[in-house]
Amino acid sequence: MNRAAKNSIDVSVVLPCRNEEKTVGICIKKIKSVFENGGIKGEILVSDSSTDSSARIAEALGVKVIRHDKPGYGNAYLEGFKHIQGRYILMGDSDNTYDFDEIPKFLDCLKNQDYDLVVGDRFSGKMKKGAMPFMNRRIGNPLLSFLSRLFFTTNIHDINCGFRAIQKGLLERLDLKAPGMEFASEMIIKAVKQKARIKEIPISYNPREGESKLRPFRDGLRHIIHMVTEI
Repeated sequence: MNRAAKNSIDVSVVLPCRNEEKTVGICIKKIKSVFENGGIKGEILVSDSSTDSSARIAEALGVKVIRHDKPGYGNAYLEGFKHIQGRYILMGDSDNTYDFDEIPKFLDCLKNQDYDLVVGDRFSGKMKKGAMPFMNRRIGNPLLSFLSRLFFTTNIHDINCGFRAIQKGLLERLDLKAPGMEFASEMIIKAVKQKARIKEIPISYNPREGESKLRPFRDGLRHIIHMVTEI
């Protein structure tokens, strides 16, 4: 085996970040620990549009920071994806709501079970008290997930979950473009149209620190509009 192959990146973790100085460092340290304990050849990319010290904290921890001035959940990923090197891409927020110790079970589905896309399910996992507002938990997310199952036969019960993993080959075929929160449903809908093998797995979900970027009515409407355009 040559030196380049030996040192190649296997896994790319992309963290969208906008003003998460309280938690981005915690997330990076947890992911690094998972890499070390699991012998994973990985990289961490922080896609940052912050006005606080988030980018400086990430850089001090030695990870790749992609600075841009494009707000929006989808924009953060679209900018981050331009720089990935791994065959397997993991997505997770930088607000410490997801348990990155669960990364290995996502990778197992991609590597050993031949799935193309793996999506977390917060509802069938361990959702801690206060982790998700009542309206999102009981109405918004279940409604959007139901519509995705109705219109696209996705069989997904938590379409907004941001903790997911995807094969690089599939990601390149999807041609994702959505700039906002609707990016989450765009990925799943286009994967279904590609006849990708999709698996949903239960995950833990914790209360976030700091202000949420989610605007339930506006973002929910954008999801629905996007679904209608994809039918």
